[in-house]
Amino acid sequence: MSKFVRIDKESSQKSVLLNLDLVATVELSQPSDLLSSGSEARKAYATFLAADKTTIATLHFDSLDDANAWVRQHLGVEL
Repeated sequence: MSKFVRIDKESSQKSVLLNLDLVATVELSQPSDLLSSGSEARKAYATFLAADKTTIATLHFDSLDDANAWVRQHLGVEL
């Protein structure tokens, strides 16, 4: 059976389901001003990739610690 996680989008009433069984790679970016709009704090980004390197999802986190904790909880791995 597939493992799904519900992701609620910020500033939106939409939610999506991420199929964790499809994730082969997780790439974590350092917080950067280039990745954040001028009105928000610097965000860390985790990009989830399929085996063929297709991006499945990109999640925004307030810090690297938050990103690491999410990946540890849902995928059981340490970045």
